[in-house]
Amino acid sequence: MNRRRIALTLVASTATLPALAGCQAVDSVVDYFGPRPENRLLMLADAAATDALALSGVDDHAADLRNAQADALYAEITRLCGTNDAGNAPRSCEVERPTKANRAADSGEIMENAASATTAAADEVTVESRALVTEQAIALNAWLPGDAPDIPELSQPEQKSAADLLSWEYEQAFGLDFARAYVGPEHEDNVDHRLEVHHRRIDALQEALSRYGNVPQPEPAYSSGDQDLPHDSASALGFIGGLAEQDSRKWSAAASQAAQEETPDQEWVTWLIGIAAESHGMR
Repeated sequence: MNRRRIALTLVASTATLPALAGCQAVDSVVDYFGPRPENRLLMLADAAATDALALSGVDDHAADLRNAQADALYAEITRLCGTNDAGNAPRSCEVERPTKANRAADSGEIMENAASATTAAADEVTVESRALVTEQAIALNAWLPGDAPDIPELSQPEQKSAADLLSWEYEQAFGLDFARAYVGPEHEDNVDHRLEVHHRRIDALQEALSRYGNVPQPEPAYSSGDQDLPHDSASALGFIGGLAEQDSRKWSAAASQAAQEETPDQEWVTWLIGIAAESHGMR
């Protein structure tokens, strides 16, 4: 019965299509029933393309970022729709990229709006695309001045993630403290700034976790992972750079994973994106 109902529905629907023959008829059916661009992704892609046009000649670095993000989003739309042997998306999934935009007065407002919209969409687009959108939200938030947002209340799964991230922050602070002993005086302020950022995160995570009981405490010492511990100024600077890269990857992965949960908590995702953006900016 269900099969017959579906068949009758298809017959009734195709009857409304233009009377065409051969390949034209097939194309019309594909256009009518074929895949469509994911609406949220299309909105983000069009916004990125429009921003790139508006920023061109005003802030070329921002324009390049938004143009690259638009390219990635349009490519993602095509990937989700699927392609034929020639690598083309179905006609039902074709999109027209914006070609005109009013020139921006400055980049600040445009980038702030882009960061806000992309962050909000990180857990709203299709699950397959959330890693991409989260990555773009991190890059946009890293572009903006200001501190990361306040940490929200934590669910039980988020408490586990927060505890892992707290242990990670202890490890980062230990590594920076160790490296500081070897850098020259001209680099001490930079190391102290990085330590301040990590201690601020430690304080936020400790306070958040203390509401629920158990708070992980720092170990007496930590391994240096894939890096050799520094022994002079040059190796200390390389070590610090390696820590920054690892930290950026750690927080970006945490944000992406949180966004891909079945029922993501937007406040938690937003906080993770903010911290990942902070790490991104310190690389």
